[in-house]
Amino acid sequence: MTDFFEKMTEDYAQKHFPDGSVFASALKTVKRRGIGGFIFFGLFLAASLYGLVWAIGRTLELMAGGEEDMLSVSIVICGFFGVVILVCLIVLFILIKNSLQKQEDYIASSAKHSKLPVSEIETFERQATASDCYILKLTSGLDRVLSNGTNKDGLLTRDYIYLADPAQTVMRVDSLKACCFSDYTYYIDTGKYHKKIHCLAICLIASNGVSVLSDTTEEAGQALMAILKERNGAIDTNDGNVLPEGELDGYKKKVLA
Repeated sequence: MTDFFEKMTEDYAQKHFPDGSVFASALKTVKRRGIGGFIFFGLFLAASLYGLVWAIGRTLELMAGGEEDMLSVSIVICGFFGVVILVCLIVLFILIKNSLQKQEDYIASSAKHSKLPVSEIETFERQATASDCYILKLTSGLDRVLSNGTNKDGLLTRDYIYLADPAQTVMRVDSLKACCFSDYTYYIDTGKYHKKIHCLAICLIASNGVSVLSDTTEEAGQALMAILKERNGAIDTNDGNVLPEGELDGYKKKVLA
């Protein structure tokens, strides 16, 4: 079990949570990603603006020259660049809005997604850097690199579990109804055909209806099920079986019934 779960240390806490806050660290991660996205979409916006100016100029030339057959194509090109510019502006607005968020905003957002009072999220934060908190390493290799979590590791405190999903969901361990494996798929383009890739995820379902998914290895997932069952014997693990893709919603309704 120690291969997947480690106890919190001062070195780990200082490295990952230098401000003593999980959400302050998550906020910094989002801002770093936002800078990269801002640069990318900013350049894309500049290129699209250049394209729109060129397309408008070309349209005016065609109108002056009476080339009606090409005019409609030119107008369509103008419309295309206009749509791209609008999308870029929306994305940049979202990135700027996210970059202006504060730690309190993240805590409030976590509380909303978790369906817990802010006071419980703050309690989780205090427990997260305690020496009895477990660091959950559910993924490895490429899955770990490609994780979209705000932190690569999850956290299991005295009372709460947090898998660092984008919604920053926090769950009480004593409220968990299920912890099970679930399958999901995506496709990659090999150049000749689309290949279907199966991925293994761990799913947590709380009694308040909140659920969260996180990529996992089979060994780490089994270890997590075992430690959670020790703390809450009522948790359903689906006997360790993997839910096929598309059956998670039905399973969720069953365990919450």
